[in-house]
Amino acid sequence: MKTIGLLLLSLAVIILSLAACNSNNVSGSDQTNGTSNASNGSSGADAGEETPPSGGKKTIVFSAFWPDEQYERAAKAYEAEHPGVTIQFQYGLSRPFGEEGSGEQNDADIEKFTTSTNTAMLSGKGPDLIDLRYLAADDYERHHLLEDLKAKMDGDKTFRNTDYFDNVLSGGLSESGIYRLPLSFSLSGMAGDKAAIAATGVTFDDRTWTWDEFMKTGRELVEARGKYDSAIVSGEGLQVGGSDYFVRSVVADNYSRFVDETNRKASFDSPAFIELLKQIKSMYDDGIVGKQGRGYFANITITSPEDYLITLNTFGKDTAFYVKPHAGEETAGASFQTRDEFGINANSNVKDEAWSFLKFLMDHTTIGLPVNKARFAEAVRALKDKGMFTPPSLGSTPSAPFKVNETQLDKLEGFAESASRKKNESGKILDIVYANSNALFAGQKSAENVADLIQNKAMTVLNE
Repeated sequence: MKTIGLLLLSLAVIILSLAACNSNNVSGSDQTNGTSNASNGSSGADAGEETPPSGGKKTIVFSAFWPDEQYERAAKAYEAEHPGVTIQFQYGLSRPFGEEGSGEQNDADIEKFTTSTNTAMLSGKGPDLIDLRYLAADDYERHHLLEDLKAKMDGDKTFRNTDYFDNVLSGGLSESGIYRLPLSFSLSGMAGDKAAIAATGVTFDDRTWTWDEFMKTGRELVEARGKYDSAIVSGEGLQVGGSDYFVRSVVADNYSRFVDETNRKASFDSPAFIELLKQIKSMYDDGIVGKQGRGYFANITITSPEDYLITLNTFGKDTAFYVKPHAGEETAGASFQTRDEFGINANSNVKDEAWSFLKFLMDHTTIGLPVNKARFAEAVRALKDKGMFTPPSLGSTPSAPFKVNETQLDKLEGFAESASRKKNESGKILDIVYANSNALFAGQKSAENVADLIQNKAMTVLNE
């Protein structure tokens, strides 16, 4: 099982690269070196310098850590349509990704990029359009350094929310507005053995089920004594994790419910979180959540239409994608994670032009699961037109092609439409949840004590 898990993790890395490289509209990669109007290795501080006028043209300084050919090609197309505007790229990566020794250099680049960009932004300078990955986006928002993009969307007669997966666009909505918008996203759900579930006779509606309903369904699946001993195994894909990992993954899917990073608040000591801990412990005690092998369901993350097909095919021909349960007071639907988030500098002199180009990027890139519905549909249609799909090979062993399942693909847009909960996969807060929840399963502390401990440590981090 460990070998299979490692293979799947390796496959996931290749899939992410493949997703970034698909070229249904403007082809490119998340980790390729830009060439047009680019300044690789430029720091964020450089972006704060005044750009001299060039024949009366306006210049949009675009800052991102990872170079991407899709950005470059979109910029050329935009400049062709808007001859009075020039896009100037500033990238944080100083050498091609994947070169020998580039891993260490990447870490150093990220530190330099974040430090210099944060310094420039906090001093009222910085780039006009910013990819906010690795950056202190919540601090930017709290200090009013980012433009309210909801106001931009509402005031733009050419912008139609119906052209996009609106729940994903609204995922960054705060009390005062929306300050970051993604080009793409991923979906978090479960791969389920459809045939094995049907053989048990257990029925459910994953489009609406809550954790209470999942516990009831899981107990019925276990009691049916069918193909699997548990309803779901803690982990991601075929990789098995501990009970503390399962808590972390559930909190990640409901992160905004317990953490408000912008206002520096956490609510892990709330009755809702304490009840969630008790529910998870009950699922372990009753064998609903397993610690080894396979279950009727497995947690998965879908990063692109290609990844969707590959993942389901990896689990078997009778596999289907299911929506994860939600808390009773939460909206039903799949959870999602934004792949990238862009903001506009509130101190920029070209905010209108930056918004125009950001909108153009949203409409002309096909990275991952595009937030633009037309680009999303094109990516799905391209796979259907192929008929057969060959996954990227692992090592020297070529991957076997398989037939594109159009029925599965037809359901993908529905899952994207229903995406309702923004997921957070990283960060110190989730590390705290992971490190301290195991005491509950070991019988060392009560749910209330664990919740208080997590709350205190989380607030310490938030107040740093």
